[in-house]
Amino acid sequence: MYRFHPSVKWTAGYPDRQQIVSQITQLWKRYGLQERTKFNTRVHSTRQDTYGRWIINNDTSFGHFDGVLAAVGTCGDSKMPRMPNQEAFKGEIFHSSKLDGKTAAGKKVIIVGGGASAVEALEFVVHTDAASTSVLARSDKWIIPRNVFVDILLALNIFGRETIFSWIPETLLKKFFYRDLEDLAPTSDGLFTETPMVNSDIFHQIRQHKAEWLRGDIISFTDNGVRFRQRAKGVPKGGPGREIEVKADMVIMATGYERPSLTFLPDECFQGDYHPPNWYLQVFPPEHV
Repeated sequence: MYRFHPSVKWTAGYPDRQQIVSQITQLWKRYGLQERTKFNTRVHSTRQDTYGRWIINNDTSFGHFDGVLAAVGTCGDSKMPRMPNQEAFKGEIFHSSKLDGKTAAGKKVIIVGGGASAVEALEFVVHTDAASTSVLARSDKWIIPRNVFVDILLALNIFGRETIFSWIPETLLKKFFYRDLEDLAPTSDGLFTETPMVNSDIFHQIRQHKAEWLRGDIISFTDNGVRFRQRAKGVPKGGPGREIEVKADMVIMATGYERPSLTFLPDECFQGDYHPPNWYLQVFPPEHV
């Protein structure tokens, strides 16, 4: 997990939430982070004094620091787009981040979105015994299984981007993982153009008729669901398709998150090529290394 905390041992190749939380809790207690953490404090600004020490919010009562780590992550406030006629829907509407304490037992559920949030929402819905689940996705994204052989196959691409050999893992995934569901595999985007979603259960749920994955565009809400224009494979977003109504008692908006703001950092952090999202690779502007 961390270089200074080498004692983490996972019991499986893909640890679940409980394992991750337990290891973070151990780290939290071992290094006394409770005493070193100030909660409910919004950082508005950071600057260096004449000695090169960092001051937070222009308030020296917080202390003087040797460095600042912008660890705000990639997920800020949830995105909740307003859909046409949404107020007419008689069921419940939740963002995928607000599912704690909720249940989909016996309900017909629509999940809006086709990314990682939709996959997590689908797992929640299926495992709370929903009557039916429909994922409404605007585009196709690569899905790969939790499998050590797939990990090795992808790791063979040492460049980490699309190459003339990318068709090899793509073909193998379609043949041995997608199989009868190859229609859901992307046609124009390569496996290494975006980060694929990792899940071994989605296709099983679709094959068991516990869920369906529909490609297309939402037209509007109705009293009892969503009017949807279902597109064939290869038809671009907003293109022609067959209009259907997908019935639902609950709609989960797996529509992602706003990017957290970094405006509290000095202006020089955003000059040249050193601005988000390049920070995920380069981390620190050269002036502050």
